[in-house]
Amino acid sequence: MLSQILLRQLELLDIDFKYWVTIPWGYKQRNMDRVHRRHRELRRSLRAFYKEPIKIWFFNEVHTDTASRHCGGYHSHLLIEDCSPDRWKHPSKRMERFLSEKDPEALFAALSGQPVSDDSKQSLLKRVLQLSPLVPSGSLGVVIKPIHDMQGLVGDYCLKQVGKELSIADVIDVFNSDLNLNNDSWDANHTRQKTLSL
Repeated sequence: MLSQILLRQLELLDIDFKYWVTIPWGYKQRNMDRVHRRHRELRRSLRAFYKEPIKIWFFNEVHTDTASRHCGGYHSHLLIEDCSPDRWKHPSKRMERFLSEKDPEALFAALSGQPVSDDSKQSLLKRVLQLSPLVPSGSLGVVIKPIHDMQGLVGDYCLKQVGKELSIADVIDVFNSDLNLNNDSWDANHTRQKTLSL
């Protein structure tokens, strides 16, 4: 039932998630307020960097591996849209600068109207996420994968701890995710949704 509600949200809000992102903490994080604060910061920084209202859903998962020093602490999963094709054709100044430093071929492709590879897009997204001091650096600080099975991801993986280790409110960060659980349409005049659209 919950997975059907979330899948319906994809249709209602015209969301096309492209990336599945996992972000751990550098230590055992058990404070949900800090987890939500990081989510809010990541949403703000992604939208500021790309200069687009990229939609994101945030899910929390508790580490259950008793051999891990993080056991009992949270890590985050994000579903993230790609920025629009128009934004890739006309990148923001920060996008241009970041691409020119690490991936000039992707910048050339973007500026010449050619498609930018998924590897280049993921690499840029990882760099942007790691701008936050709340995100670990290094190769395992952010893991990004393309989404191939949205129904399985949302229905099985994202919600796997609901009712077992965590409540729905602990698993889904409804305050920072682009969800509209009040009615069947996105209301750009609704105060919270207007803020999320920035």
